[in-house]
Amino acid sequence: LGIIFARPESGKSSFCAFLSAEALRRGHRVGYIMNEETAKRMKARILTAYFNVHKDNYEDSLEEMKEVYKREIEEKLYIMDSVGSDIAEIDQFAKLNKIDILFVDQLDKVKIGGEFSRGDERLKELYVNAREIAKRNFCMVWAVSQASYDAHGRQLLDFAMLDGSKTGKAGEADIIVGIGVAEHEEFRTIKFSKNKINGWHGSLVLRRDGDRDIFS
Repeated sequence: LGIIFARPESGKSSFCAFLSAEALRRGHRVGYIMNEETAKRMKARILTAYFNVHKDNYEDSLEEMKEVYKREIEEKLYIMDSVGSDIAEIDQFAKLNKIDILFVDQLDKVKIGGEFSRGDERLKELYVNAREIAKRNFCMVWAVSQASYDAHGRQLLDFAMLDGSKTGKAGEADIIVGIGVAEHEEFRTIKFSKNKINGWHGSLVLRRDGDRDIFS
C-alpha cells in the first residue's frame, strides 16, 4: 500500500497519470478508481502521457493512436467512476480485472461500513481495508490523498502533513510520496517520507509538463 499526497492543484492526478502510463509500458494491468475527475478525463490524461501528446492535440491524435492503443493498452487499462462507491466494490474491481497496480483517487472519499466516533478512526479503517485489497489481490494499491494546510507552500512534504489523520493512515502504508511545489512552478519535489520497500527516504526534483502529464 502506497500513499501519494499533495496540496490541491499541485499535480497529484498528473503524477498518477504519468505513473499509470509507465506501468502500462511495462505490461502491467492498471486500474484507476476515479472520484475526482471523470473516468473519461483521466483516461485522456493517461493516454497523453503514454503517447507524449499535447492535451490540445489529443482529440486530433486519436485516429493515429488507435492501433497502438488496441495492441498495448486496451486490455490492460481499467478506469471506473466511483462517486458513492464503497471499499468492497473496489475490492471486487481489482479481483475481476486482475489488476497489478490500482490507483484510488481519492481513497479518503470512499465509503466504508461501521460506526466511528472520530474521522481519523474511519480513515484508519479505510486504509486497513485498502491494504487488505493489496494483499488479497497481489497488487500494488496507490491511495491518493490531500495534504493538510501545514503543507501549503512547502517543497518537502512529510507524512505528518497528511490531511484528516493522526497516524492511522501513515501507519498502514509501506511507502508514502509527498508532492511539493519547488521554487520554480514547473518543478515538483517528490519526497519519500516513509519507505519500507528499500529504506530510501530522499527526494527528487522533477520537471512537470502539465500539458502532457509527464515528469522528467
